[in-house]
Amino acid sequence: MKKKIMAAMLLAILQCCCAEVAFSQSSIGAKHQILSVDMGAPGCEIDIVDLYGGHLKSGMPKNASYWTDVPPVRSTLERFGINFECQTDQDFIDAPHNFGAQWNEGKKKWDLYYEDENDSKILPPVSRIYQLKSHNASGFMRTTDQINGEEDQRVRFYSFCLLHDKTAVCGTGQSMRLEEPRGDYLPFIMRILRSVNFVDDKKGDPNQ
Repeated sequence: MKKKIMAAMLLAILQCCCAEVAFSQSSIGAKHQILSVDMGAPGCEIDIVDLYGGHLKSGMPKNASYWTDVPPVRSTLERFGINFECQTDQDFIDAPHNFGAQWNEGKKKWDLYYEDENDSKILPPVSRIYQLKSHNASGFMRTTDQINGEEDQRVRFYSFCLLHDKTAVCGTGQSMRLEEPRGDYLPFIMRILRSVNFVDDKKGDPNQ
């Protein structure tokens, strides 16, 4: 019963957020190629707008990657890319917490989520959350700065989820070195995520 309630709450959140979306994918698609990938599970097929001349492929079930041969901005990080993990069933219900966010019903937005009391004390000053909306999905992007290790090697980590119906695509990665703010990949990652379109499976539906 608890799982069904949580699933219903997530579905209500999606309906609320997606109703506010004003995203013109057709105008973007007129200038850039649309890339598609099927991650091999129901609901796990997505399109993205290829804003940076990249590639989108799935190498294993419920996973896919977008990457470019040349990054959109110079950085000492190894490469520019986004890894997608498709979340279904119980993984879908657990996805927000697993990727660092929680829904604030009162404010109708995503807030930062911390796994334990220690994280809730030390991570707020170096963490930030963004609200994400795409053509037919909504979710969040979270960033957290590394606070240990060699200072010149510290990076900004990110995690995200975009939710649609009872499926989500989520991922994690690094967006920049903290000492290299001009090499920040985050704005470019956000643009790709805002172009994500879930391709609903119409096979077998006599009404389609």
